[in-house]
Amino acid sequence: MSVKTKLARKAVKSTAKHTARGTTSKLAHKPFRTVTLLTAGAVIGLVVGWLVANSKSTEQPSETGAVS
Repeated sequence: MSVKTKLARKAVKSTAKHTARGTTSKLAHKPFRTVTLLTAGAVIGLVVGWLVANSKSTEQPSETGAVS
């Protein structure tokens, strides 16, 4: 495994831990606000995911005649 890969994994792990601790702390201090923001984020993520999935399924085939 390269040094670059190790550093990237370490950064992801550190960020995930930091995010989890921050969410736990905020949930303990302001539970209603935290749940509201997490729910809003989840809904927005679902809508964006749905829009991306539908836009790809309705794309027109290319004019070059290439088969994908």
